[in-house]
Amino acid sequence: MDLQTLSIIIPLALICVMGFASVRFSLFQQAQINAVSTLCFSVLIPLFLFKSTSQADLTAALSLEWFVSFYGAILFMFALVFIIARKTQSTRSSATAAVFSLDATYSNTVLVAIPVLVGLLGEAAAGQAFVLIAFHSAILFTLVELFVNKVKWQTILSSLKNPIVMSIAAGLLFNFSGLTLPELLLAPIAQLGQAAIPLALFCLGASMHFLPIRGNRRSAIILSTVKLVVLPFITYSIGTMMGLNKEALLIIVLLTASPTGVNAFIVATKHRVEEGISATTVVLSTVASVITISLWTEFLLT
Repeated sequence: MDLQTLSIIIPLALICVMGFASVRFSLFQQAQINAVSTLCFSVLIPLFLFKSTSQADLTAALSLEWFVSFYGAILFMFALVFIIARKTQSTRSSATAAVFSLDATYSNTVLVAIPVLVGLLGEAAAGQAFVLIAFHSAILFTLVELFVNKVKWQTILSSLKNPIVMSIAAGLLFNFSGLTLPELLLAPIAQLGQAAIPLALFCLGASMHFLPIRGNRRSAIILSTVKLVVLPFITYSIGTMMGLNKEALLIIVLLTASPTGVNAFIVATKHRVEEGISATTVVLSTVASVITISLWTEFLLT
């Protein structure tokens, strides 16, 4: 594997391992990790995303082909997994199939793909990816709600009120306005933003200790394989057909090659549907992504 790629990915993985070890050896309790996670996802990461989005070059990010390649692959795979899950076992409900589809398509983009992209391309170039992921969660969570319950306007609005979505939207508005932040404000935002990803990765590793590894592990392995291998391949194929350049392909493939996000387990828990399989998929895909993302990166950069 390329040494540059490994030099980016291995430190990120080690931070997760440190987080896991910190709770495994009782240095921190779950309540403490939850508090730090809230700080990360409500304050630090939104500041990081706002700064990066407000300063990003959005010329490529506004390409229709880019959006079609990214969301087309995700929606196609969501539908395919849903259909297969319903047909393989007739006892499986639409709710179960929808949760499986979410496990196979919902990416931990902010904590995994973004740090890798920043290391490979720099913050300005990687900032283009934030335009793509702005509605990633809202679309997938709304689809799950559609199959579990009737979608309500409150559900859609609550998704759009997510700090991640709001910070990206604010950054885009600021970017389009042509304004620049005064250094007095930019400096503290940048300093807080620098702490966001390492601290969030530490919390991600710690959260792995609390996820219940149970349920059908064969299903979790299949879903992890779809998430880390099949979905990125579909994304790469569509992006190639759309004529995307090398950098745009790298961004969308690594975004979809990220492991299943912890929020997929939270959604499964909310609806009391296959929580064990969702949790196991999150853990397996997160561990395996160290290898698969390295391979995808090497493939895309050669």
